[in-house]
Amino acid sequence: MKRLYVLYDEECALCEACRHWLIRQEAFIELYFLPYQSPEVAQRFPGLKEWNGIDLSEKLVVVSDEGAVYQGQYAWIMCLYALQDYREWAQRLSHPALLPFARRVCEIISRNRLLISGLLKKPTKELVRSFRELQREPCAAGERCDV
Repeated sequence: MKRLYVLYDEECALCEACRHWLIRQEAFIELYFLPYQSPEVAQRFPGLKEWNGIDLSEKLVVVSDEGAVYQGQYAWIMCLYALQDYREWAQRLSHPALLPFARRVCEIISRNRLLISGLLKKPTKELVRSFRELQREPCAAGERCDV
């Protein structure tokens, strides 16, 4: 395996941030990024969008140059496996004991990616203000705190 095609949502700020992070890493295996909205996806991978169980709009999808298709946590693990500094993490996360954890994290991020994406698009000052509004006032010593 010499190349992985990473299919991502070009309209998602989180996906773009992840893509930029991956691009900056030294890699053993070349990562080629392709927006799932691109007509090139259908040209390179005919029928991929019609496969049962493949959800390009909700989960990261990676296709190897050998034809293997990975989705969700498996796609993230393959991306980490391609990177020089993260290959060991990929091997750890693919272990049966940690794979459910990787799956859960990927599901939570995928389910909330548009919310996260919206937060990433906000200017830093506005983002800090939003987080401060989420914080509750601390309880004084001896008082009962309502959650």
